[in-house]
Amino acid sequence: MDPILGYVAAASLCILLLASGLEKIRYFSLFEAAVSAYRLVPDVLVRPVSGVFIVTELSAALLLLWPSARVLGAWVAVALLVVATAAMVINLLRGHTDVSCGCGSLKDQSAGLSWWLVLRNLLLLVVLSAVVVPVSQPERALGWVDGLTFFGATLALLGMYHALNLLIESHSKLQKLKEI
Repeated sequence: MDPILGYVAAASLCILLLASGLEKIRYFSLFEAAVSAYRLVPDVLVRPVSGVFIVTELSAALLLLWPSARVLGAWVAVALLVVATAAMVINLLRGHTDVSCGCGSLKDQSAGLSWWLVLRNLLLLVVLSAVVVPVSQPERALGWVDGLTFFGATLALLGMYHALNLLIESHSKLQKLKEI
């Protein structure tokens, strides 16, 4: 696997985790309400669990920045995504879908949980595999074309993530309108 793929995956996930963690800090009460709405932890633990989740998310983002800690950051991100996805799946299986996922723009009204969000998180895990899987070929010298490829691919991946989130949100809202 070309090392640029790992760099693109690490940079993209770093930006997503950093933006998400900072959004959660900015709207902590809304994130705390989302964690509470999942009904997976006792009320007394909602605030500490919310705080630990944010610290873990920001730690994973920062670890992805340093080459020597990048794999550790990816594994922390994997653990975080597995926990968040499991919480979604538990609530979806309960039929409890009118819950903000707590992962997007917290200040906007969420359309709730859906299996599409689970699929999105699984796709993020696939992207993370590019960071975790060791490079099979020896490191090669990187040139200016690799720099362009890195920036272009990172922007493209972030754009696709944003577009996918918008599609999922629109689809969920449309489904709710059809139920009325």
